[in-house]
Amino acid sequence: MRTLRILLVEDDDDHVFLIRRALADLDDLAVSVEVAPDGERALERLARARFEPGGRPQLVLLDLKMPRMDGLDVLRHLRADEAARGLPVVVLTSSERQEDREEALRHGASWFVCKPTDGRRLRSEIQQLAGHWARVTT
Repeated sequence: MRTLRILLVEDDDDHVFLIRRALADLDDLAVSVEVAPDGERALERLARARFEPGGRPQLVLLDLKMPRMDGLDVLRHLRADEAARGLPVVVLTSSERQEDREEALRHGASWFVCKPTDGRRLRSEIQQLAGHWARVTT
């Protein structure tokens, strides 16, 4: 069975619950999810991961609109950091603005997904993302 370590950077508890649930229901993939409720904590977690064996996530799922430090700031920091530059980052956001998508991709997002408001569609999107990145990163 393949495994995938994900850092979920998300401040909305309902979205965290839905995303965790979608990832837990994958038959051929074991997913571990660590949650950071804001960008500052995400960067702290990634900095600590350098010193922990197997501690670095294989994928970051990043919300754009968060308190303290937004997703674009997190992306800027990650892409400026030699050790984290190649880490895949998928932006998950409720924003449907084309400008947000373009800016996230310009700042180094690997992919951009608008979170569907429908729970089943969100589940499907998350499961497809996890399957794709597990194939790419393992």
